[in-house]
Amino acid sequence: MSRPEDGALDPKKLRLLSHFGSAVALSSLLYAGFNWLMGFFPGILLMVGNGVLLMVNQLWLPRLRTQVHYNRLAMAQTTICFAAVVGVTYFSGGVQSPVIVWIALAPIAATLLFGFTAKTIFWLTMTLAAVAAFGWMPSVGVHPPVQYNGELTHLFFSNSLFGFVLLLFVLTQIFESTKNQALQESESRNRELRVANDRVEAAYVAKSRFLAAASHDLRQPAHALGMFVARLSQIHAERNPETLERDGSAALVQGVTASATALQELLDVLFDYSRLESNPSGSTLRPVNVNDIFEQLRLLFANTAASKGLHLRIRPTSLWVMSDPVLLQRILLNLVSNALEYTPRGTVLVTCRTSAGGSQASIQVWDSGIGIDQSLHQTVFEEFFQVENPERDRAKGLGLGLSMVDRSCRLLGHPLVLRSQLGCGTRFTVTATATPLRPANSGGSATEDLSATADVQGANIWLIEDNILGGQALQGLLQSWGCRASLFDSAEQAHRAALVGEQPDFIISDFRLPHNQNGIGAIISLRNLLQRDIPACLITGDLEEDVKHQAHQAGLVLLKKPLQPAKLRSLLRRSLKAPASEPTP
Repeated sequence: MSRPEDGALDPKKLRLLSHFGSAVALSSLLYAGFNWLMGFFPGILLMVGNGVLLMVNQLWLPRLRTQVHYNRLAMAQTTICFAAVVGVTYFSGGVQSPVIVWIALAPIAATLLFGFTAKTIFWLTMTLAAVAAFGWMPSVGVHPPVQYNGELTHLFFSNSLFGFVLLLFVLTQIFESTKNQALQESESRNRELRVANDRVEAAYVAKSRFLAAASHDLRQPAHALGMFVARLSQIHAERNPETLERDGSAALVQGVTASATALQELLDVLFDYSRLESNPSGSTLRPVNVNDIFEQLRLLFANTAASKGLHLRIRPTSLWVMSDPVLLQRILLNLVSNALEYTPRGTVLVTCRTSAGGSQASIQVWDSGIGIDQSLHQTVFEEFFQVENPERDRAKGLGLGLSMVDRSCRLLGHPLVLRSQLGCGTRFTVTATATPLRPANSGGSATEDLSATADVQGANIWLIEDNILGGQALQGLLQSWGCRASLFDSAEQAHRAALVGEQPDFIISDFRLPHNQNGIGAIISLRNLLQRDIPACLITGDLEEDVKHQAHQAGLVLLKKPLQPAKLRSLLRRSLKAPASEPTP
């Protein structure tokens, strides 16, 4: 394992060491000249030697590359200074020497060069030991010589003290200058980081806007493709089976259908991801019937589980939670889909039970599948990560599912817990706040009843859609169901048709229409003009919560693009059972 001192050398420390060595070397040479005036020849030799060795050490500075090399050279410089001061102190009278105060240079130098570390403690100990040794020398019969002109002791002492104070001041300024330079560099880097962070934030916002815009635009051709494929499948089903087998069109149609389905599933993932990107600040929580979502899961995954020979058990529940119904549904869709994908045999169980004394509801998805290794429990929530898909097979998805589950749970404030071991299955637990509240109209959504038997043949359907390709595709699908489908590219065109006496049985309108109009206004206008509460629905590729809110306020069913034909047909069947009533005032 590498140590911190093995890392690259900080240039600021290199400058500090250079300035320290130069200052002390210059002081040593000046002090050698003073010793010559004092007739202190041992001091001359020691100070000159100290200065020369420090200057030689300076030659090694350009070769320093790591912190280890720095520590070695700094320790060598401190040792040279300490040895020179101790020698000068000994030959000038020991504890009574005028220069004994210079011994403090060692711990001061260590503090500047190393900071407050074990090395500094070492040199402080060495300094105290040297002072104590000089103090005990006379007691043990050792008398250090005085090899300078004793008549100039007062001058020697005053100049030594003056030199020490001056050197201490210079070293302090060197340290302060180095610190200020480091602070300036740090502030400069912080400014650069802030600028870079601002650029990242701007790029993130631009990416979110792009995803939101692209998701809306991609929904239009995907919506048209779905309608064309549904029509193609219907034409294929009406043909003679022997002819289909002979010309190979059966396999061709199945391939086109499978490709369109896979494309829509991938787009759904991207759209959900875009929704999270475009709404990172939070989501509006309201009472959600968990059992409604469970029923949708049962309908969506029953065939998938049966085709793999798995037991899909979804236990009914009477619990309601405070959540976002769309996000919560997508969370559970991803978890159940993953459970079925990675369970080769056995059972997938979905339950909801109270916890924390009834104040919380724990929604759990269990499976008896391959499990997840403990080392991957954090990695599985990263974007584009997939267990057992190193070849990045897109037939197995994009690897965004669990990432969106994690982000959605964080957005909703729903704790997410993963428990799994390799080969022992997996359990995901999503915890939400349980609530006794119920919305005023909780009888179910307008698209839940998939068992309606009323047919749509002969119904007069008005379709208001400014996207020509998507409109023609949906018109063709409606006509294949036996409906009389009229396509209008604007609300004004539909309004003119109503003025000449035409009467629709059902209105399908895109939300965004030309001339800053929307489908809600178009539907209300037609109802008022014809004096009938005509059944209607909206279709849209928008992701904004405001669109859903407006549709809800208007009492209209909102279907998102790419449109699922089965959902639309189910809505038409149910809505056309009863005749339209007079419009509500």
